[in-house]
Amino acid sequence: MKPAKKANYFWLNIIFTFIFLWLFVGCSAPEKRFQKEQLTIKYRPQLSFGPEIKELLLEHPIKISAEQTTNHLLSLHYEELSLLGKKKYVFSSNDILKIVPLITKALNRMRDNKILHYEVETPKGATIGTVFRAKNKINWKFEAINGSNFLNNSFHNGGSSWALFPKNGQRFHKKSSVLGNENKKNWIVSNLDLQVQSKRGLKSGLIKKIQKKSSDPKGPNEKSSTRMLTSDKGEFEKRLEFLKELRQKKLINDEEYKYKKTELLTQFP
Repeated sequence: MKPAKKANYFWLNIIFTFIFLWLFVGCSAPEKRFQKEQLTIKYRPQLSFGPEIKELLLEHPIKISAEQTTNHLLSLHYEELSLLGKKKYVFSSNDILKIVPLITKALNRMRDNKILHYEVETPKGATIGTVFRAKNKINWKFEAINGSNFLNNSFHNGGSSWALFPKNGQRFHKKSSVLGNENKKNWIVSNLDLQVQSKRGLKSGLIKKIQKKSSDPKGPNEKSSTRMLTSDKGEFEKRLEFLKELRQKKLINDEEYKYKKTELLTQFP
């Protein structure tokens, strides 16, 4: 083989190896999932959602206190779409007391290109949703409430048995189309600081309980973080060794190594 062809082959090999590395370390990163009691949370890539979310400029992390999270969850209502349907709370006070510390911490750690997805198991079934911040508003979008899915088409809310019910400081997300604006009745948008504090939280003393639970320096959040780190340790070490090997073989330089190592650390905080 002529020297020129050898050189071309060498550089092509480096390029393909670097592309493989980029895909291996970046695109193939698993979605980290954490489960405790009735709550399961994970960060999902923004690009895995539809165009309405994919095209938004996210404002993360969300700097939110446990008291603010509590007030948001207490304020979320839905109405049953039946003849004798009633307006109900999305989350019970007991559910909120259990899930607020973990959701608050997850929102404060959320990265620019991630969206928080959660599932809360209830006696009637799972309540599933996503939460993110864009245009200085916090968004609560639900896939299911108490085991009942929201079916998204144009006929009677898609045949769904429920629709969210905006309260003070809240509104539906609007989808623009050639036919005009359409309210997305499974998607609530609100200010980070709600205008009205939930009377339900004040009467039950829930906000005080949350404040006490969140102020415990050795509470469940610290333990949760440790458990997540432990579960990802093997995958992190495997990818880090792969990066070191590429650098030793001079397939990537020190600058590229530092960049990919930093990126790796963001995926396994």
